[in-house]
Amino acid sequence: MKRTLANRIADLAPRPAIVTIDGLSGAGKTFLGEALVRELAAGGLHSLLLEVELWAHGWSDLTGAVDRVRRVVADLQEGSATTRTWNWWTESEEPPIVLHPRPVIIVVGCGAGQIPSHLSIWIDADEELRASRVSARDPYDWSEHWDEWARQEQRLLTQWDARAQADVRLTASPSGDLTASCEKSLGE
Repeated sequence: MKRTLANRIADLAPRPAIVTIDGLSGAGKTFLGEALVRELAAGGLHSLLLEVELWAHGWSDLTGAVDRVRRVVADLQEGSATTRTWNWWTESEEPPIVLHPRPVIIVVGCGAGQIPSHLSIWIDADEELRASRVSARDPYDWSEHWDEWARQEQRLLTQWDARAQADVRLTASPSGDLTASCEKSLGE
């Protein structure tokens, strides 16, 4: 599946090609994004991975993060982008950084599907699998924030049903496999 998606992304035009990977926490968005970066690089196509959560100013700012990443992506389509990410450990903004466009920009995170793209992907995974992945993935316990974050994810999905709008819908299994449950043609 990852190779097929990488081939589809490589065929996208114009450049930079914008790819969004959306889904709820723990669905496997970052895992897929990182795998696509590697697959594209192996084929000689360099990409930039942007994680929505790096622009969230704390646990109650998912919508703000999506808005900030949307601006970063728009800037990257015109050239470089100067931005500030969020340091979750110090709970403050990092110093400004300059991001330079690459042929492919991959945006991962809940709400990423709201960002205009050339290819949008949605990943489904059941809640038990997602919770298990989050607890295994993160070096800190954010279970007290799970419900608050989930409410924000649902608000974003109410504003824009990224699952229904996605060009590609994938379902994650506990083994890490992804299976396509729906795929639109590029012409749709």
